[in-house]
Amino acid sequence: MDINRTQHSDDHIINLAHRRLKGGYGNQRITMDDRGFRELLKAEGLPEISSERAMRVLRHFLGMLNEMPEEFTSGHNGMGSSSVRYNIIPNDAASGICTDIVVTLASTRGHRLHRFTNVMRDLRSHLIECSHSTEVVFILTDVWDPLKFRESEADLKSHIRKGVKFVPGLIAGDRLIPLPLPFH
Repeated sequence: MDINRTQHSDDHIINLAHRRLKGGYGNQRITMDDRGFRELLKAEGLPEISSERAMRVLRHFLGMLNEMPEEFTSGHNGMGSSSVRYNIIPNDAASGICTDIVVTLASTRGHRLHRFTNVMRDLRSHLIECSHSTEVVFILTDVWDPLKFRESEADLKSHIRKGVKFVPGLIAGDRLIPLPLPFH
């Protein structure tokens, strides 16, 4: 793995850790509706091998989110193997790396750049640069407001027509719940 690529990933994790420690998602462990996410991926027509990889990425990301306070204070970076490589939005570094899976995390708390609208703008920008390689996008948020998707709807529909699968998830207390897009 390229050392610069690893450093950018470490920066993303540390920035997410700061958000969690400063009241982003509290200290509760988040569990996921595994079956619900699998069903959404299947409904999107994603091949089983791609679906399994997407689920590994989502579990890895959720594991990082759950362990961030401990990792942050211990200095451990929490990175998995290169087979679990994916993009995280928002991020504070221009990584220039395109992967097949993107995980976004939007919060109602914290810095304005981490709010849903700004995260979706970052996602749309990322998809312009990485449309050649992106296959699955997880849109994770702690608030579900279908109206917030309006600004991004036309762009997301365009990427859907090109084969990108979007899988939203709501962080509700200690659960991550899959939801369909508010349009299709």
